[in-house]
Amino acid sequence: APEFSAQKLDGAFVSLSDLEGSVIMIDFWSSWCGPCRAESPILSSTYKRYKTKGVEFIGIAIWDEIPAIRAFVEEYDLAYPNAVDHNGIIAIDYGVKGIPEKFFIDRNGLLVRRYSGPLTKQQLELVLEEMLIQ
Repeated sequence: APEFSAQKLDGAFVSLSDLEGSVIMIDFWSSWCGPCRAESPILSSTYKRYKTKGVEFIGIAIWDEIPAIRAFVEEYDLAYPNAVDHNGIIAIDYGVKGIPEKFFIDRNGLLVRRYSGPLTKQQLELVLEEMLIQ
């Protein structure tokens, strides 16, 4: 998976290599995206259940403004790190075509799955469970 470093809303930076050894889900989203809004409660609750099992989520906001991003993160209680792709470089490196779009990275840093559009709770949990037993 392409390495990146992005600034979180608290000003600190998060990079993919910081989470090495975990199963990682990267979600590209925007606050104005209806499907992103519909999916956010699922991502929030799933992260809270899986974070102690070696799973990390990173939200990457694209095509959006900081105040709207902050409000979105607060509204949906997104406890996982959310960062901003100010210049679109991360989205380009990952080949993002639309939002929401999710990328799943295994414990070895390999990009193993990619999903365009929102996932249901069952779909997300199935992917995570499969990755955790590998």
